[in-house]
Amino acid sequence: MRPTRSVLFIAAGLCAVLAQGAWSQSAADCEHLSSLKLPETTIDSAAVEAGPQFTPPKGPAGPLLAHLPAFCRVTGVIKPAVRFEVWLPMKDWNGKFQGTGNGGYNGAIVYNALATGVLRNYATANTDMGHVATTPDPGSWALHHPELVIDQGYRAQHETAVRAKAIVAAFYGKHPSRSYFVGCSSGGWEALTEAHRFPHDYDGIIAGAPASEVVHLHAGQIWGYLAAQQIDPDKIPMISAAVVAKCDAQDGVKDGLISDPLACDFQPAELSCKSGQDPKSCLTPPEVKALQQIYSGAHFSSGAAVYPPWPRGMEFALGLARSEMVAALGSSTYRDMVFENPQWDFHSINYDHDVKLADAKIGAVMNDGSTDLKEFRSAGGKLILWHGWSDPLISPLHTIAYYNKLATQFAASGAAHAAALSQVADFARLFLAPGVTHCGGGPGPDTFDSVGALEAWVEQGKAPDSMIATHNTAGKADRTRPLCAYPHQAVYDGKGNSDDAASFSCR
Repeated sequence: MRPTRSVLFIAAGLCAVLAQGAWSQSAADCEHLSSLKLPETTIDSAAVEAGPQFTPPKGPAGPLLAHLPAFCRVTGVIKPAVRFEVWLPMKDWNGKFQGTGNGGYNGAIVYNALATGVLRNYATANTDMGHVATTPDPGSWALHHPELVIDQGYRAQHETAVRAKAIVAAFYGKHPSRSYFVGCSSGGWEALTEAHRFPHDYDGIIAGAPASEVVHLHAGQIWGYLAAQQIDPDKIPMISAAVVAKCDAQDGVKDGLISDPLACDFQPAELSCKSGQDPKSCLTPPEVKALQQIYSGAHFSSGAAVYPPWPRGMEFALGLARSEMVAALGSSTYRDMVFENPQWDFHSINYDHDVKLADAKIGAVMNDGSTDLKEFRSAGGKLILWHGWSDPLISPLHTIAYYNKLATQFAASGAAHAAALSQVADFARLFLAPGVTHCGGGPGPDTFDSVGALEAWVEQGKAPDSMIATHNTAGKADRTRPLCAYPHQAVYDGKGNSDDAASFSCR
């Protein structure tokens, strides 16, 4: 029997009401979440925040927070101590969920990450990874607390994703249609850990400058810090200028950026002081050795690599590599988790003994850099990796090595490397950003829409061959450049404005 017109109108009206309920919620809907019961979870609060009036519990509101729409803010704790927040747009929800990462050993909610998600109309979550930040030793929370190390290693993000999705469903009356994760640095490590250990948590994942294989990364950072300390900081601009002068034009244009650092053959000895030369304008023998150590990377006495080296082109950022915060973070893993001795001094690190001990003691929890993403791929998951070529904290060569290993794992038996890269590109792609430092910054274009690229890939099947990146000075765009899917790179076409992405192609 065909329905009458009046029945059709009633049905249409009911759908409209349901749709409105899914996209525009009330304060009562938000407050009701405070009584939501979830396993091993306490909901501390659920209340509507009036967007621009929101002030984070600690510190002033940043520029992102000044433009927020109204949202339902839910705060809670997952046993034993994983604090989390979920922000839910009161209207115009896009129907999707976004998990977000953090940096270092964080220990606090990252409000800018939550704001970024909500500004794109996502229901968004963030976690402190199960502990409160500690200073000056950023890992002292882990001392004699292996359960908290497990939360940091892999548990906190997964449990937060599970609880956040339940909160989303309770608030909007429907589960998110898609779920994405966005993270850089430790957030990138968290991203790859999610893809490996919990392949059904997210449909798409963005892993920027992943700080995976922490035991080896932090040993490498100590190595780089100790070497960089031997270089006079006043000479950093001179070193950077010499490297750029030698290798800048290899991509067809002189623009202050080295597009392919692996093709740069600058050697520290080229700046060695000559007889009678002012030592302020050259490198002393200890400085030459130190710079070579940075280019060589941390290694065991056998010569085998502990952690990959840093490529040419990052010299201008050596000031960050030699900062005290780098030494504090890297050494805290060994001091608090491995030796469990607050008096341990990183200056005495023995790479042969200490790294192997760390691998044995905490490697299973903190070293996740597995390329076993078979289940993530089978579930239809998509992965975007990206890294700044001038990152002085996490070597982009580590991320490249991960991607090459991933390609080999998924390649047909006996496939050539190029064929392997082509095959893995059906679910994972890597983008390298020349002149970009750690998770952004530097002279290279560092602002690009990786979330939009991931959405198009997951939801429309449009795999990203490139992403247009922008560099801004004083809030104004002054350079654009395509970031090309590895192994391709942006090459100047030989004409046009070299600050315009249209003048480059991926080759």
